[in-house]
Amino acid sequence: MSKWQKPGSILPDVLRIAGVEEPFRRHSALLHWDEVVGERIAAKARPRSLDGKVLIVEVESSAWIHELAFQKDGIMKKLNDTVGGGAIERIVFLAVGKKSTHE
Repeated sequence: MSKWQKPGSILPDVLRIAGVEEPFRRHSALLHWDEVVGERIAAKARPRSLDGKVLIVEVESSAWIHELAFQKDGIMKKLNDTVGGGAIERIVFLAVGKKSTHE
């Protein structure tokens, strides 16, 4: 008879077997945004969605988009370090209310 295990200990295997481990890992980047970027940036920029490995982030103003453009590589590295390498390949910053064209 098998012993009961905590759900957290078997979750990685369940996700892998179900074939959703990679999408789950990518989407977990959204959950870790605040801790990765810190309170100051999190107050001005929020992750809106994921399109494959592209993270779409809504930003309060064009000034903040400019500021975050300089930090993009560092933010992407921290997110990938947190959720597992390669989850996010690109970040697109958009002013609040704009539509993404990925360009």
